[in-house]
Amino acid sequence: MEDSEALTRVVELLDQLAGPQQGQSMLNRLLQTDVQVESVARDIAASPAIERLYKEARTLDIKSGGRKEADPAFVGMPELDSGLPFDEQFERFFYPRLRDRAEGFATIFRSLPRPPDKLLIMETGCLRIPGNWEGDGQSTFMFDALAKSRGGVFFSIDVTMESIETSRRACSSSTNLILGDSVATLHNLGALIDRPANLLYLDSYDLDPQNPMPSAIHHAMELMAAQRLIGPGTIVCVDDYGVGPKAGGKGLVLDLYFSAIRAEALYSGYQKMWRVA
Repeated sequence: MEDSEALTRVVELLDQLAGPQQGQSMLNRLLQTDVQVESVARDIAASPAIERLYKEARTLDIKSGGRKEADPAFVGMPELDSGLPFDEQFERFFYPRLRDRAEGFATIFRSLPRPPDKLLIMETGCLRIPGNWEGDGQSTFMFDALAKSRGGVFFSIDVTMESIETSRRACSSSTNLILGDSVATLHNLGALIDRPANLLYLDSYDLDPQNPMPSAIHHAMELMAAQRLIGPGTIVCVDDYGVGPKAGGKGLVLDLYFSAIRAEALYSGYQKMWRVA
């Protein structure tokens, strides 16, 4: 293939990625030595043409099917035996990967009721980066495994479509994923579900350790919105508590509230959790 023909093909490709009549200008930018390739890539990624291609590729072969199984390899653990009881899965496969959150999750899973109780778990902020066990904790994948193993219903709420799609690929049909604002969604679920949750896991609004209050206020709003989902025995856990120069993080306001009502503190570390009387 001649150079001119190759360049024509590159322009055609860039037209598909960046939009009609944009290919030549994108190529011209790439040929300038003082232009960062990353900046061109980001502009292409933000284009309506990419969005359209992405949606077509992700939805073209969608069809009805049976029960979906989880995909452990997608979250970095191809060796996971999903047929094992959850407690054994956690000890052998999950706990060693969790680092700062290991003891927190161990406390959660020890404290939740056993069958014949049917678990109800609510989570805000779902799995976003597959395999990021130390950084994100992969709680959505573990709650999915728990709901499948012990029997139960699990809802995870996130305002970001990309996180919803990641979680859907990772998790089984035991997980119900909801795209929407966590505060409004918890309020609406409280009106629809006639029983308290066993676990409310709050981990949505990203924390700035130097300015924790916006995240802390958001998680306090989530707790307010979920009041009809909280009853005697409900465990409330907030992530990113023991983070930064001062403990509190996402749970700064929650800690004041639960201390005032003298809720039982089950664990305090990277996460903090309470059991409501």
